[in-house]
Amino acid sequence: MIIPVRNTLHEDAPVTYLNSSHASGGTSLTVKNINGFSASWAVQIGGIGQERSEIKLAGTAAPASGTVNLTAGLTYDHPTDTPVYATKYNQVIFKRSTSGTAGTATAMTGGTITITPDGTITIFDDTGGSSTYAYKASFYNSVLNTESDDSDWLTPSGFSFYSLAKMRERIKRKLFSTNFIKSDEVVDDWINEWLEKMTNTAIKVNEDYLLGTVDVAHGTAGLGTVNEGDFKEIRRIWFTTNGSDYYTATKKHVVDFLPDESFNETHPYFYMLGDNVFGKLPAGGAGTARIWYYNRPPTLDDDADEIPQSMRSYTKSFIDYALGQAYYFDSKDTLADRFIGFAEAELKRFESEVASRSKTGPTYIRLVEGIDADDNFEFF
Repeated sequence: MIIPVRNTLHEDAPVTYLNSSHASGGTSLTVKNINGFSASWAVQIGGIGQERSEIKLAGTAAPASGTVNLTAGLTYDHPTDTPVYATKYNQVIFKRSTSGTAGTATAMTGGTITITPDGTITIFDDTGGSSTYAYKASFYNSVLNTESDDSDWLTPSGFSFYSLAKMRERIKRKLFSTNFIKSDEVVDDWINEWLEKMTNTAIKVNEDYLLGTVDVAHGTAGLGTVNEGDFKEIRRIWFTTNGSDYYTATKKHVVDFLPDESFNETHPYFYMLGDNVFGKLPAGGAGTARIWYYNRPPTLDDDADEIPQSMRSYTKSFIDYALGQAYYFDSKDTLADRFIGFAEAELKRFESEVASRSKTGPTYIRLVEGIDADDNFEFF
């Protein structure tokens, strides 16, 4: 069972360049800038996927005067201006759960291996693995005995077609060159930008799309605060002061009522103060507000995160939007305009198709002109 881990440590690592050419066997590096390099950290010489890229450990003495000492000699020759990254970790620890993603991943015997920077991935062959197993991985520094956080779950079947990782891969495969994109986070941001636009379009045609619920206590002054991290705006609110009788509240603007105005407990109103503070009218006693609220659009953070069900027939729009942004970034405006146009066309198709699915029951046509006695209508 082959388990791959993407080599990404270079993406956010401090980087400098060799000040001169270095021959194989050398035990130190002379670089243009040592800022960000530390004693006993792993350093990567060469870019990911380049044939002679390698990882070595810095010595116990702190890098100084443009020199990074190494604990072992270089395996290859490296020319002047070869990039050098302070990656910290030199190994990957592979961990396995025999109960799939419902289990706990533990480090495997023989599962700690050296990172292979001459490829885009480091792989481990779990010869006793099964398609029902799930895996995680972490990066490790074998001298400092420090370990990164675990990755998301890795499964033998790979990431789904609707996942962040798969869409990122599709985008990068379609680019003429991905070398100018220094971090996968750039591509992920483009994907999430389009997800936000798709989500807002879904909300436009279906106001009840993406709702959350929460019970919030309010005081005797009628004020309460919604602290949910994904809260955007209140859609519906019920109030109770006894825990059993709930009454639907109508929205009022804070400037639409007077200080001495009277309100009925069984026909309450609510108003907003700022982004997430609401007030109840009448203030009455303390109680609970049962709230249905609009969520903020979700974001895809982990490789295995998937786009919502309603968008899964429109993955091409995500790819086209990101390609358009990449070509703008690369000053290829004609290509960029073309792919953004493709994405916008898919968005319109999504809007029209989602709108029709979201409408149930009677549909009414609004008449904007007056009707007189001479108007005749036939209904079908």
